[in-house]
Amino acid sequence: MLTFNTFIPKFNNTPILQPQQRPVSRFNNLAPLAKDTVSFGRTEKNIGNPKFGITQTEAERIHQEAITSGKYLNLQLTNILGDLVASEGATPTKQKPIEAIHYRIKSPDSIREKSATRRWINSDEVKSNMTDIVGARIILGKTTTDCIDKVLDRITAAERDNKLQIIEIENYRPEPEIDEEGNILHSYDYSSPQALRRLKAECDKKGTMISKKDEDVPTGYTAIHLLTKLPNGFTGEIQILGTGVGKLKDIEDLCYKIKSGKSIDKKYKSMEKTLEPLKNKDDVILKREFNNYTRASYIYQRDKYLGRITKGPEYLPIPEYLPPELDFNNLAAQKHQCDEANK
Repeated sequence: MLTFNTFIPKFNNTPILQPQQRPVSRFNNLAPLAKDTVSFGRTEKNIGNPKFGITQTEAERIHQEAITSGKYLNLQLTNILGDLVASEGATPTKQKPIEAIHYRIKSPDSIREKSATRRWINSDEVKSNMTDIVGARIILGKTTTDCIDKVLDRITAAERDNKLQIIEIENYRPEPEIDEEGNILHSYDYSSPQALRRLKAECDKKGTMISKKDEDVPTGYTAIHLLTKLPNGFTGEIQILGTGVGKLKDIEDLCYKIKSGKSIDKKYKSMEKTLEPLKNKDDVILKREFNNYTRASYIYQRDKYLGRITKGPEYLPIPEYLPPELDFNNLAAQKHQCDEANK
């Protein structure tokens, strides 16, 4: 087996610094992805027939190869952002706005499943097109614009110094709330437009045509996603989002996978009965109204962690015309019980 250093890409000749003594992530291992990163498109993806994808053996080999690239991403982000991460248990501040950085590798089952959905039939197609096999989620405890800009400017400097090679920028956020005269009442962007432009401009200097998307997705999901080149032919996904949005995202991902018939971690099997109503594709009204509830919940999370909402439950209560068991507060409690039972 090749060594880790064999895979380090030749972005530049600058030696890679050793990570700081305190790890950025609270999780020392790169665990398989417990839940797939969902599509943010307008339509749901149908689960593909396994015969159209790669074999389980190929998926397991890709997973093992990806671990090396995951270690590289961990190392780079440690060097780039390590001093902005609050100590475990400490309250994030403007000087240290990052609560944690979580790393994950997509599981072999998820790799195979997605290859079947997209009909990628060999390892080269999977590694070239599946951009979320390796990922990092930067969780911000302080989500004011200046704090997010500080993180983005660090990433921009890393791009300039060839420590990262960004190839795509996606800015997901609901459209701002405006009054009748067109004045902005509330904006839900994480960063300033200037910080995103600085990052894109730095990428453009290298002559790389990078994609930048500003999108209001139906679920109201709010985050900045970056794609970066990694060793061994992989592309890594870096997600930047706040604590409240991250917690809701974990629950929404589980809802998405169950209602779409995708594989989930076996410890959450007990939640399938609760989410059974969402699997009825013929109930378009329930689907639409639950999507509206999800969208309003993301905005609630953003407002709450910006201090616009000072009272209320952890998650937005579900409207009375929807099944109460689908309330995100209830789903969060069930998920917590599953997590505790499987420690």
